Amino acid sequence: MHKIPQITIYARHAGVAITPHERRSAGKPTEGRILLRFFRLESGSSAIRFILEPAEAFALYRKIQRIAKDGGQESLNHTFSGPEGEVQTRLKVECWTRNDKSGYALAVQRGEEQLNVPVPSDQFLYAAEFLRHLSLRQAWVEEVARAAG
Repeated sequence: MHKIPQITIYARHAGVAITPHERRSAGKPTEGRILLRFFRLESGSSAIRFILEPAEAFALYRKIQRIAKDGGQESLNHTFSGPEGEVQTRLKVECWTRNDKSGYALAVQRGEEQLNVPVPSDQFLYAAEFLRHLSLRQAWVEEVARAAG
């Protein structure tokens, strides 16, 4: 049995799963990555995936640590070319305060679609530690076999 490290954080209407991921590209070696998959808890809804390089996962760990200590918000932006042109995805981590309540959140926005996952402080810090762990675990590149000769 193959066990895959994963954490999933659920909120009232949405969630985020953090797992190891592999980037496969034609003609290039496979590389380790970290996947944040944001989803709604409604059947038939689509998920938004945000894939981090190991160093980005470590940077996100540091941002979460700083926000837990000092408040505020931080973000990471990714842009890629899709079938309909350039697509920008923004990952945001924040400390929020509304109506005498406060907490933390992980959010992702792509175009008009946005998913916000409120996270209790312990899970917020645990997600940071998990990202730190995966940043080291996923720092690899598959070695291409060399022909004997």
